[in-house]
Amino acid sequence: TLARKLSKSQTVVMHWLSKGWQAYCVSGTRVEVNGNSVGTTATMASLEKLGLIEKIGVAAWQATVAGKQ
Repeated sequence: TLARKLSKSQTVVMHWLSKGWQAYCVSGTRVEVNGNSVGTTATMASLEKLGLIEKIGVAAWQATVAGKQ
């Protein structure tokens, strides 16, 4: 399954985003969801390549339909 292919930080990001939360780049490469540090912009780029999340504006992401499943 896809869940097995995700790293620990990717799994944490998808846990939040699949529930409708959005992730934001807060400083440098650090990404947070609901005030919790969840990974880096590299984490987000890899999830984008997998089609699980999409970028909103300059420094935010949300889950795609596939990412909400």
